[in-house]
Amino acid sequence: MNQMVYDTAYYDILEISIEATEVEIKKAYKKKAMKHHPDKNPDDPEAHETFQAILQAYETLLDPNERAAYDQYGPNGPQHGPGGGYGDDFDMFEAMFGGMGGFGGPGGGASFGFDPSGKRPKPTRGKDTNVEYAISLEEAYKGKKVVMNLERDRACKTCKGRGGREGMKMTQCGKCEGKGVIFADRHLGPGIVGKARVPCPDCDGEGERIRDKDRCKKCKGKKVMKEKKRVEFHIEPGTEDGERIALRGEGDEEPGVPPGDVIFHIRIKPHDTFTRSLASPENLQINVTLRLSEALLGFKRILAIHLDGRGIRVESAKGERVIQHKQELVVRGEGMPIRGTGKRGDLYIRFDVEMPGVSWASRAGEDGVVELPPGFPDLQPQPEVVDSRYLSDPRR
Repeated sequence: MNQMVYDTAYYDILEISIEATEVEIKKAYKKKAMKHHPDKNPDDPEAHETFQAILQAYETLLDPNERAAYDQYGPNGPQHGPGGGYGDDFDMFEAMFGGMGGFGGPGGGASFGFDPSGKRPKPTRGKDTNVEYAISLEEAYKGKKVVMNLERDRACKTCKGRGGREGMKMTQCGKCEGKGVIFADRHLGPGIVGKARVPCPDCDGEGERIRDKDRCKKCKGKKVMKEKKRVEFHIEPGTEDGERIALRGEGDEEPGVPPGDVIFHIRIKPHDTFTRSLASPENLQINVTLRLSEALLGFKRILAIHLDGRGIRVESAKGERVIQHKQELVVRGEGMPIRGTGKRGDLYIRFDVEMPGVSWASRAGEDGVVELPPGFPDLQPQPEVVDSRYLSDPRR
């Protein structure tokens, strides 16, 4: 077996050498798994995470092909081999031990990959910059033009991205001895630390450094400079939570390769009145409180202020229906914009019927008749309102 491996983390988890045989791997796993299995450690909140780390190491090292890929590439690269036959970590534990009995075969593959040369591979383009951008539900409803200043890396214009003068000589990096990588501790689970290869921070994984006297005085040998640029993009009406907006070529640049993208991940903040339907994001939902008289006799008033500032005035005609507590009715066409159609979804209204208190019944007149409490007054001053309309049952 090749004595040089890219990453020793899985060997460290099982506390075995890189030359361990299949029998030694199984023995080490059984010992570790029996000690850290969650069923044996019900009071340890980290037991499941620890057991999963042990299981991952075992699955990888027991399979010859997976082990060879891990030894060459480490744990973070392209997948090798098909998925396994165990649907659950604990199923595998039972299959192996059969109630603490004999062993079975390993499960599925792991995810691997770094450049096998050890040095940082030449990128095909600059890194993408991911930005979370929060907007209100009103902005998602109406749309928004966003203008902002971005700071990104651009190749130094003074040295044209070389980092130093033309024709300079590079020197071997002393920290990594020209390898481009160093071993560093990596946290793998509770109480489990392994060694992993990472790009050398002194030479950025290149294995060579520019001599101090040859470095560009502008970028200090970094090859790139920070640059600010004013950019703009549009959030379309009806935008959903989690959507991505990419500004192509506006990300960081490395010498000799195209710049990456800036990707905005849209997050919509919760609203005090309206919520968006998870099943149908074009629909909106609100809760509205009615007095008993309104539920029984009907009403005509503004129920809520819409996301664009209009009043949602709705009429429930007297005698048409009695509105039940928690009943849901719908106003058609007052939901979120549906992009590309010119239409909108629907607004679903759930009613909370407010029952009068005990003191209400004590106000009976001489004839024993008790008048219903009046409905809620309309908003004053009134905003621009949606045309009056009747509610409809969403089931129809």
